[in-house]
Amino acid sequence: MKKQHLTLLACLFASNMFAQTNVSKPMSFKIEKEVVPPMLNIVPNTQTFVDQDMNGVIDANEKCAIRFQVSNDGAGDGYGCVARLTATGAKDGLIFSETTPLPVIPHGTKQWIEVPLIGSEELQTGEIEFSVYIDEPNGFGTDPITGVVGTHKLRAPYVQVASYKVVGAKGGKLNRREMFKLQVIVQNTDQGTAENVTVGLQLPENVNWTGGSEEFINIGTLKPNETKTFEYELLANQRAADQIDIQVALAESYGRFAKSADIPLQFGQYVGSSIAMNVERKDEDVAIKKVSLVSDVDENIPVIVVPNVNGNNTFVLIVANEHYTQVAGVPFAINDGNTFREYCIKTLGISSKNIRYLPDATGNQLKAGVKWLESVTEAFDNPQVIVYYAGHGIPDEATKSAYLLPVDGNGSDVTTGYKLDNLYATLGNMPASRITVFMDACFSGSKREQGMIAEARGVALKAKAGEPQGKMVVFSAAQGDETAYPNREQQHGLFTYYLLKKLQETKGDISLKALGDYLTKQVSQQSLLLNSKKQTPCVIPSNILGSEWQNWTLK
Repeated sequence: MKKQHLTLLACLFASNMFAQTNVSKPMSFKIEKEVVPPMLNIVPNTQTFVDQDMNGVIDANEKCAIRFQVSNDGAGDGYGCVARLTATGAKDGLIFSETTPLPVIPHGTKQWIEVPLIGSEELQTGEIEFSVYIDEPNGFGTDPITGVVGTHKLRAPYVQVASYKVVGAKGGKLNRREMFKLQVIVQNTDQGTAENVTVGLQLPENVNWTGGSEEFINIGTLKPNETKTFEYELLANQRAADQIDIQVALAESYGRFAKSADIPLQFGQYVGSSIAMNVERKDEDVAIKKVSLVSDVDENIPVIVVPNVNGNNTFVLIVANEHYTQVAGVPFAINDGNTFREYCIKTLGISSKNIRYLPDATGNQLKAGVKWLESVTEAFDNPQVIVYYAGHGIPDEATKSAYLLPVDGNGSDVTTGYKLDNLYATLGNMPASRITVFMDACFSGSKREQGMIAEARGVALKAKAGEPQGKMVVFSAAQGDETAYPNREQQHGLFTYYLLKKLQETKGDISLKALGDYLTKQVSQQSLLLNSKKQTPCVIPSNILGSEWQNWTLK
């Protein structure tokens, strides 16, 4: 047993020795893979700047990109490529990544690459210089694209009430318990497009809707210079305050580029087209033209700075006859009277207590207005008088004498009118140092638009102009058989429009001679252009004045 045991151990020892002597040692070696590089190039003439509004500028709140095509002309695919962008200049507020990872660009293919640039709300106006290229890990990227692109600060909208007016008031006067219409123009007067614009009307106590108007309306977008017009039918009850403030509430998506407006209305005031708002204009890229429901002479009426020493001693009678009961109306006559009254107060410095305004005057009201002038001129020392009339005039077919026609007058019956010679005689006998009369009427029997007042009369008559008396100068809108036409665009009589225009331009500091020359030239020329008909104003002083009147002014 012992001999077998030793033999086995010897065998195991010999086997182990054999195993150790025949095991090879590990060999050290390196396997290198052959690099097959891509070859990346910008495809010529593919590089472009892409912006949402296509104006070639990075605008605030706009997503843009530098776009170009890359070709892989090598034998290998492009792995791990990135677009690298650098920018200098007006980059405050510009959002971009210096490194944009790209997908694999297989060999033999072309791919479009877009490197984003975003203008934030803080972006400022200027230029950036940029450089962009494709970087490949093995150094086989593209040459850089360089360029310059403009940046522009936020083009914000500015939504506001551009103009408003009250129409439909009975007799041109705002009264309780009588329906009236409020017309409003909303305009975007700045460079950005306004989104999600809402317009609402907030009424004071005791003022109610009529006709199912909506309190708030979403009008969507409002582009630069774009407008929307709204009309609301309203009615105030007997409990309404003397002055009511109606708010036009405006809003847009930014929450800060819309301006609501309060519209103050006074019961008893005369209304028409002369109520308007002055709008702050912000012209920049888009030409912003302020729109208005009213004439340019109804807005920006000059306000006297130095008190008129004659203002408390000047008395004014204004008659504006538009709505006739038996004959066709006179377009814009009440607007003529409203605005002339405003110029008398604001520009000429005449106290409102010294003005008797008669819109749509009947025969008795016309006579009462003249009687009032007689009374006040007798009560004051060295008074001055201004008379303004807009309305129909008619001729006596037999005598060719001219008559003013009250709103209840008959165009075929001169006995229902007020004879012009009688008016001049009454005014001339007043103890006034100066009497200035403005007549926006013709006495041929024609209407302010086309046609005749009396349907049976087919031919305009050449009426007598009337003879001014005392210290009187008469400015007449037309001569002989001519018609006194309207200026429809400006919503005034043609004669009155240029009368007001000159008062606006000169702030009332103009001699009667210069005023007469201006009216004659402008009205004559514009009547031919607008109406293709002659209308020739004239200035007629009384015989006793000589040339004294030429240096008079209305102040």
